[in-house]
Amino acid sequence: MIILFARPAAARVSLYVGGPAAIIKRLPDFRHNDSRLHRTSVRNMPQSSYLPLVFASIVIFGAPSGSVNGSAAREQRVEQLYTELGTLFHRYYPDATSRALNDTIHFEYKTRLFLVHEPLKTGEWQDARETRGPNRGGILCDIELRKGRYLGAAVVPQTFDKRYFKLLVLAPYSVSHDRHLYVHLYYPVNVSSVFLQEFSSVIDRFDK
Repeated sequence: MIILFARPAAARVSLYVGGPAAIIKRLPDFRHNDSRLHRTSVRNMPQSSYLPLVFASIVIFGAPSGSVNGSAAREQRVEQLYTELGTLFHRYYPDATSRALNDTIHFEYKTRLFLVHEPLKTGEWQDARETRGPNRGGILCDIELRKGRYLGAAVVPQTFDKRYFKLLVLAPYSVSHDRHLYVHLYYPVNVSSVFLQEFSSVIDRFDK
């Protein structure tokens, strides 16, 4: 528990960390832009510091340890998946670029913008939109770790023909983590079938 006492007249803020009986330290006195930390006990502070009409108290409870542990577990799972996929991608695409940020993973090699027409449910075609995809011999992959089960409209797993390349969408769910991977793999017609099999195997192990 953290308790903040503020005395506006002196622009002084005091911080107490711990239980009700624990008072550890006071934050710097900023009246003279002094950045030094003052470690004093509240028992030695003057009574005027606690004038009832000029101080405000705020009680902040720390995040439950369970949420911290859950966040650490997600980060570990993403790092593990990133390592496995990184080994696979760089074996088939040595010059591929990659990154892992928060709950997302990205791999890319020899891509460009294409003008892609998407079909409507009526059978008509939408106006062409710029979509990044792989050139011949290239690859593009985006993965996001999302909470809960996949609730999208499209049935997955499924492969979509984008004319210039294909799009494989996967969404395996992990019961133990209550998370699913939302996977988009864009690949050209000359992609290695062995690569696709190995990629799917790595993704499928997420829900084990």
